[in-house]
Amino acid sequence: MSNDSDYSYSYNLNNTDDPHLIFDWGELIPTLLVYGITFILGLTGNILIIVTTFKYRRMQSVTNIFLSSLASSDLLLIIFCIPVKLAKLFSYTWQMGAVVCKSVHYMQNVSTICSALTLTAISVERYYAIVHPMKAKYICTISQAQRIIIIIWTLSILLAMPTLKAQIHMPVGFNNQYRWCVKNWDNASIWRFHELYMLCLILIGPFAIMTLSYTLICYEIYKVMELRSVMTSEHALTRYYAPVPHAKCTENFITDETKEQKIKNGRDDTHMVKQVICMLVTVVALFVVCWAPLLIDNVLMAYDILPYLRMGPLKYMSSAFHLLAYFNSCINPVIYGFMSKSFRESFVLALCIKSEVKSAHRGSSYSLRYISRRGSQTRSTSIR
Repeated sequence: MSNDSDYSYSYNLNNTDDPHLIFDWGELIPTLLVYGITFILGLTGNILIIVTTFKYRRMQSVTNIFLSSLASSDLLLIIFCIPVKLAKLFSYTWQMGAVVCKSVHYMQNVSTICSALTLTAISVERYYAIVHPMKAKYICTISQAQRIIIIIWTLSILLAMPTLKAQIHMPVGFNNQYRWCVKNWDNASIWRFHELYMLCLILIGPFAIMTLSYTLICYEIYKVMELRSVMTSEHALTRYYAPVPHAKCTENFITDETKEQKIKNGRDDTHMVKQVICMLVTVVALFVVCWAPLLIDNVLMAYDILPYLRMGPLKYMSSAFHLLAYFNSCINPVIYGFMSKSFRESFVLALCIKSEVKSAHRGSSYSLRYISRRGSQTRSTSIR
């Protein structure tokens, strides 16, 4: 899925110096910094998510089980692919053999497909948890989530198989003494099919499902906010707690202080709901921003709209797209972990920053009070 020849064409072939020892450090240093930050943050953040999910029993919810799977797929990309990518930056040829050539790109696509499918599963799970909370009791269970994760990883391993055919270990140079790890240029049909296949599988399909799920979720949240606004209005509270004749005053009407407290609680819930909406929009937006440029660029190269051999600005553009896609692996812990109070508190415990955590940690969760359309019954739906 990636173009590993970003730095393979910038030297002069007529130069008598050994081209393998010539590097443009002005290009390499920023790239090394981004990859280094991605590796450190991604490794730390994703391991923390996995550890806290399985170490603390209260963190073992359906959503968090999916997040640990997402963290595992990001960890696979970080551990397996980034070191090879860094080594490739210091060589104009591929010196790690045909097996590594195919396997590193295969594992990269397994990780990417798994991330896309997991994000899609999370959006569907949240849809049921918020829009159909009663059905979610039977559909969105931990055992069901574990089965879905096994299916996702199995599908990812199978769906990434075309990469083994599309990526080749191509001989180049005089007497074919060098090798490049590139897409199969000699078979344009396979190359084009592979790039379109990856674009639909990673971006178009999951993005359509996530957009639909989160749009329905936002619409449901909007209705809940409107209903809550009506129920917590001063007129509604006064009417509900209207005085009853021949009864004690303290038992039959709500005091001004109690009314103000209920109105304040309604406003706090509304603020929380707005934060949830912002998080959902951020999830979809960042996924598209990080992966769409690279996937679209690969398709344009396969159809000869953009050249595969990059020079000048096109080389920098391609490098930026790859860095952005890899950087997504360390953004996910920030989106799904650090924006959740329960995860933050668990991270504090896991890192042993504090010897004790407030007792609120045991019961803290990021929840939305769901108001049933069939009546006044309410329930809490976890949104971590």
